[in-house]
Amino acid sequence: MEKILNWRKGLFDSNYQVYEQAYLKFSLNFSSFKNTAIATTQNGIYLLKSEGYSVPETKILNNKNEVLAVIRYDWMAFKAKVSIPTGEQFDWSFQNSWLSRWSLNNHQDKQIIFNSTTNSGLIHSNVDDDLLIFAGLFIREYYSRLIYALVLFVIFMSTVRSIF
Repeated sequence: MEKILNWRKGLFDSNYQVYEQAYLKFSLNFSSFKNTAIATTQNGIYLLKSEGYSVPETKILNNKNEVLAVIRYDWMAFKAKVSIPTGEQFDWSFQNSWLSRWSLNNHQDKQIIFNSTTNSGLIHSNVDDDLLIFAGLFIREYYSRLIYALVLFVIFMSTVRSIF
């Protein structure tokens, strides 16, 4: 059973809303300067908390502070791996060079494909799991912030170099 969901976010913020048949399914609200977010679904509230720099990872916690999943990032390849305590693992990766299409799948029977425009997009999923869907959006925002920081750093360094 394939589900098609719509998502949107503000142009200058990082807060996502996901809709199923025009009804709000869940929201994902990011902290401004940290890579943390709060996902509010119909089933509960979840915290996505990032830690580490050389080996970064994000833990997805429920309201009882139990770890439901761990996301580990591969910065050089722009990929990530979502590990669930049951032993199931999902690979996340961009599908095109414009970084507007990405997927999350376990290479067996579960797959979620995300598409985006500037501030909205579609999600095609054969899984009814909110945790995986908001993990896929979180990873995309994580890499978007990383790219923006890199661009700002390059601009800053070129400006400083031209001053001196």
